[in-house]
Amino acid sequence: MFAAVECDDVCMTAGGRPILRGVTFRVEKGEMVGVLGPNGAGKTTLFRAIAGIGLPDRGRIRVFGESPSWRTLVHTALMPERGHLPKWLTAADWLTHARRLYPDWDERAEKRLADEFEIRLDGWISKLSRGEAVRLALVTCLARRAPLVLLDEPFTGIDLVSREAIASAIVRECSGAGRTVLVATHDVREFESLFDRVLFIGQGRLVADESADSIRARGQSVAARYREVFAK
Repeated sequence: MFAAVECDDVCMTAGGRPILRGVTFRVEKGEMVGVLGPNGAGKTTLFRAIAGIGLPDRGRIRVFGESPSWRTLVHTALMPERGHLPKWLTAADWLTHARRLYPDWDERAEKRLADEFEIRLDGWISKLSRGEAVRLALVTCLARRAPLVLLDEPFTGIDLVSREAIASAIVRECSGAGRTVLVATHDVREFESLFDRVLFIGQGRLVADESADSIRARGQSVAARYREVFAK
């Protein structure tokens, strides 16, 4: 049976600089996996490669058994970066466009999430605060029913109270449907009890691949293990 995501010796460069260096791992269907590491570790590049935005210089990626391409976009919901949302639209205009763009769009989930995240539908995307833009990007990702969800730094610019609500919404929208979720972050506090596995990435390398239960069995939190890994 195909895994949700397989990476085998994935290497990528940008401007002659190595970004990913021989990254190998496998994520099974239905897992919630934390991809943890400091800023600049290569997390965003990895997610974009999984989504088919940019090809590895070496190695292989498979999404449900296929190489990432336009054909796998139907399987994959990638939280768009703030700068990639169309600034000339209002939030309402963008969500109307998204309903037409994505065949797996769930309008009930859209309304539920937009209300919960307090999206200003009449606000121009160019005028949204950093946190508001992140919440709109989350709605765009979570309102889809794609079986693979890639969330890249979902708490950027989000206050502490809102983070708890967002973490709860992610679990509600994804876990019941058996979706596979990868969360790239350097802030694990709101997610650490939810992860099945954690992949620690530093300087483009996979430093460790561990089950969250094995970390807890040693009497550590995921946050404590993060500090231990990257203090070396």
